[in-house]
Amino acid sequence: MKMNYVWINGQIIPAKQALISINNSSFLNGIGVFETMKGVNGNVLFLPLHLKRFFNNAKKAGLKLSYSPTLLSQEITRILRHNVLPIATIRMTLSKDEEGKPHLVIAPKPFEPYPKENYTKGGKLVFIKTVMADTATLSPIKTTSYLTKMLAREEAKKRGAVEGLLINAKGCVTEGASSNIFIVKNGILFTPPLSDGLLPGTRRKVVLEIAQKLKIQTKEKCLTPKDILGADEIFITSSLKDILPIRKIEKRNLKTPGAVSQKVQNHYLMQL
Repeated sequence: MKMNYVWINGQIIPAKQALISINNSSFLNGIGVFETMKGVNGNVLFLPLHLKRFFNNAKKAGLKLSYSPTLLSQEITRILRHNVLPIATIRMTLSKDEEGKPHLVIAPKPFEPYPKENYTKGGKLVFIKTVMADTATLSPIKTTSYLTKMLAREEAKKRGAVEGLLINAKGCVTEGASSNIFIVKNGILFTPPLSDGLLPGTRRKVVLEIAQKLKIQTKEKCLTPKDILGADEIFITSSLKDILPIRKIEKRNLKTPGAVSQKVQNHYLMQL
């Protein structure tokens, strides 16, 4: 088996030798932020978008970084290429050690693709019942305090779904456990606004820019479960899922791929 390497505070070491202190802020109190990125042939897709969010989240969480975006970009590329992975998942995590100093880890690993039929036939969505969406203050921060999202993932998995949708206190669907959601109704592309409490996904931003280029009418508004169930088309987006069409929401079947979804996805694939 090929050995994997990780980057910890500037040092590259075998993944099996990587250790974290029991006094680390993320381990003790869930104080940390992270990014999950996709690398293809030694390059990280949409890296500037990930770095901008990472630095913004670090500031919101009161965590300091000793690297500039330019230097950190170089280090991410260095560890990615050191592992020589054709397609990789890269997890970058920032926390504090027991002395309050930044503790930064960049860990690439082989990418595990989602089943091909999820893209050709579409996946299944469910509304999460066990937990509600995090508050609008915390939802935009990709923090290591990830219990809500993990419980949602477990519920979705048990119910045979590729993703579970979270609902906030106002009754608006905000996002998936690890994705943003888009629906199409009467040719118009809808997605929840950031003010409803959701992660500003990198692929969400890319899709909105694509829609603008393709002159697809787009609206950001509160989407209720009824809105989702009445959609003509649905797709979800994330760094690892890219754009994944949905064929079923709860018990309702949808025709996939939808015309608008296909148009957006084709343009997206041209950018990779």
